[in-house]
Amino acid sequence: MKGRLKYFILNNAYDFERGAYENMEVIDNKLKYSSDKHSGISCFMTKVFDSLERGNVWHRLVINTENCSDDDLRIIVYAANDKEFTYKGKTLTADEVINDKSISLREKTQMLSQFEKKRIGGVHDILLHDVSGRYLWVYIELLGTSDRPAAINDIMLYLPAESWIDRLPYIYRKSDKESRFLERFLGIFQTLYEEVEYRIDRIADRFDPESADADFLEWLAEWLDIADRSMWSEDKLRDFMMSAVSLYRSRGTRESLSRAIELYIGERPFIIENFSLQKYRGSEMYEKILVPLYGKDPYKVFILVPGELIKNDNDVDALWRIAREFMPMTVDPEITVLEPYIFLGQNSYLGINSFINRPTNAVLDGKSRITLSVLGEQEK
Repeated sequence: MKGRLKYFILNNAYDFERGAYENMEVIDNKLKYSSDKHSGISCFMTKVFDSLERGNVWHRLVINTENCSDDDLRIIVYAANDKEFTYKGKTLTADEVINDKSISLREKTQMLSQFEKKRIGGVHDILLHDVSGRYLWVYIELLGTSDRPAAINDIMLYLPAESWIDRLPYIYRKSDKESRFLERFLGIFQTLYEEVEYRIDRIADRFDPESADADFLEWLAEWLDIADRSMWSEDKLRDFMMSAVSLYRSRGTRESLSRAIELYIGERPFIIENFSLQKYRGSEMYEKILVPLYGKDPYKVFILVPGELIKNDNDVDALWRIAREFMPMTVDPEITVLEPYIFLGQNSYLGINSFINRPTNAVLDGKSRITLSVLGEQEK
């Protein structure tokens, strides 16, 4: 095509905040259902889009949602050549009404009803060839539940770069001026073509772990031969994949192991290799403290992680799998979760999981507890 595809897109927190919404909140650049009720209607009205051309014929509206079936979606499309209007003797603009937080969305739809051009239900992809006007905005209703909250991922509003009917001989364009049937019929195929063209233009985004869709992210992980992909959350998997090249390049080293574990738990672990203890060999500390803790096996590596970063046994299992992935086959990892207690002769490290504070008096007031203490009779 000669012209490039033109469109508006709403796909981040800033875009959604410029509109108005009820029973919804912005989470991870998505607008999600949020209410004290288990289920209910959530509403969103977009900002006003400006095509910069009076009488502009709009092309297409695409709303990408999550946990929302066709039956749970209602849409109203508004369009106008002028944003100003009179309501109950007052001169207002569409922008003012949309941005006024003192007015409910239900009232806003009533105040702006004179600009209503199209009302649709149960469709996520809508042709707008019968909607004209310089300005356009959209009102959306979704039925949501708290256990599977409906969400608006993004909204795309297209303006055709060029109508395909303009490519036909004049006789066809002339005969179609009144009914515009041929233009609308060709618009179906033009929409499909432009969708493919748009995807091709943005194909690079699919190969970027930071922007790839969740489904495609799993495919990319297979390309990188990432084992046990299911144990990584989506955000952690993205971070891991962006660091994968450098991690695999140094695979089998202490640095790559430490970095891989950091990507999973959020902090670097403490790694103790047996050979690093050999400088203490022959000392009393080596025989009485280090050997009981770490042994003498030169092929053993101890990985110490703070207990507050480990939620359950699955996390420990995941760390063990990561260790096996980034350590030589001849080395045996041992994961130690550091609990916040002091045990002499065990894994208690001052400033890491054990702290010395000023003593305070114990108060039995129902709010304090005495940990690992024994209350007994006083010795006589």
